[in-house]
Amino acid sequence: MRKKPKRVIQKGNVVVFPGTLERLHREGKEAMERDLHDEAIEHFEALLDIDPEETSILDLLAISLYETKDFERAKEYALLAMQNQSGDYIEILELYLSISIQLRQYEEVELTIQGLMEKQMIPQDSIRKFQYLRELNNRLANRYIEDSTLEEPAMELDDFLQMTAHEQQDFLLSLQNQQLKPFVPLLVELVQYEDSLPVVKTYALLLLQQNGVEERLYIRKYHFETETIPTRLVSPEDDLFINEVQFIAKSRFEKDPTASELAMNLILKYGIMLYPFHWGPYTAEEVAEAYVAYTKHLLYGKTVDETSLLQFIRSVDEEMDG
Repeated sequence: MRKKPKRVIQKGNVVVFPGTLERLHREGKEAMERDLHDEAIEHFEALLDIDPEETSILDLLAISLYETKDFERAKEYALLAMQNQSGDYIEILELYLSISIQLRQYEEVELTIQGLMEKQMIPQDSIRKFQYLRELNNRLANRYIEDSTLEEPAMELDDFLQMTAHEQQDFLLSLQNQQLKPFVPLLVELVQYEDSLPVVKTYALLLLQQNGVEERLYIRKYHFETETIPTRLVSPEDDLFINEVQFIAKSRFEKDPTASELAMNLILKYGIMLYPFHWGPYTAEEVAEAYVAYTKHLLYGKTVDETSLLQFIRSVDEEMDG
């Protein structure tokens, strides 16, 4: 019996070769798994450009757009994903509401969750998540104050510490779209509070740096400590030492773009986690070579020498993924 021929897809006058869509889908998912969301977006958009009827990746595209903070487009694709039943409906709905919070569309979020609750449309095992989203949404809506003369803290440290690690990070990310002055006292406390998570200290410090805060702060992460003024810092993306480490590591992977991009991502993740610190007494070349070895281990299972530098790099990487 003859095999059924595969559907031939034609884009304008160009015939798309069999397997192209499958390859783009696979490579997009693989990029997502390595946190390479810009690359994933390119693959998924190329797939949709060839075949707009391929709706199975709408949820994946929405997630990657959210991770790159392209909230407007992320919301558009999250809505399309729900309409086309792409992915898990409840998970995409949660994403849609999280995006709406980032866009400060507080009233829409409240009305949506209220309607879902009243109609009992939320599965029992997801109710806690939606209750949290509703509480976060209401907290931000109530504490978003246009009056820039307000000196009262918009949230106390004790209230912040009641949140889970994930909730803390979501809250700090949401402040990028807020009038920041009411939150400055909290951010200053978080940077200097001994038990704040390293990534929480990073987000708080970046917000203070981006908003011109000139108060001298004491910062401690792992075995590093310093005193600094936020306005004197540069972001990890503009840090010269981090850029040098990336340049050297990239030069080692000139013929392996997949490994190159993974190494760039790992180095930047560390820079974000340890901000404003680097890797200690090591040179840029020593750090880069450690990442080259670590990247080969992750991608190809290559054996690595477990130096103290590589062990620390691995522990930070695993903590950020945790």
